Amino acid sequence: MSLRERHRARTFREIHEAAWELTQRGGYGATTVEAIAERAGVSRRTFFNYFPSKEDAVLGLKPVHMPQEDVERYRDPANGDEFSRTVRLFLAILRHSSSFSATGKERKELLAANPELSRKIGLHIMTAESLVATTIGEHPGGTASTRSCETSQAYVLMAGSVLKYVYRNNEDLTINCDPDVLDRAVEQALSVFRSAFKEIS
Repeated sequence: MSLRERHRARTFREIHEAAWELTQRGGYGATTVEAIAERAGVSRRTFFNYFPSKEDAVLGLKPVHMPQEDVERYRDPANGDEFSRTVRLFLAILRHSSSFSATGKERKELLAANPELSRKIGLHIMTAESLVATTIGEHPGGTASTRSCETSQAYVLMAGSVLKYVYRNNEDLTINCDPDVLDRAVEQALSVFRSAFKEIS
């Protein structure tokens, strides 16, 4: 990572953490962009260079994107069966597009108290789902190319359900936790879902 990239990552984190701390202290409604910028030690203009809104800053959201190395990892059959690779592709997108530093429990409390943030998260996840669907649909030689649009959509939604299961059953996990810990939680969830699929097939 270049010096410029490290600086951007640090500034992003400082603005997000300032937004989260102010929200925890005074509530989301009372937290302003001006207060966040002041606490983070940046200008209002700099704030908007990193986040389009207060919602994004509080949630630590970045534009949804997929680095090429994660696409290549998905395309390599040595990395597991296609469903497992799809789940991990989905997770990679979420990890690259979110830096929410609180625990799952804190996040749940925040979203319960602020429905507008729940809607924002929902839209963010829908965008990630679309990117997953596009990526697997473009996979040359993958089985996704022979599926119907409806089946592919169901496939991506099931992958999202695995990740939802992971975070609901492991409240201490964050999107930026130890990758090995997160990988074990994903593998355990995949095992549960495979068993469930067998029962209904």
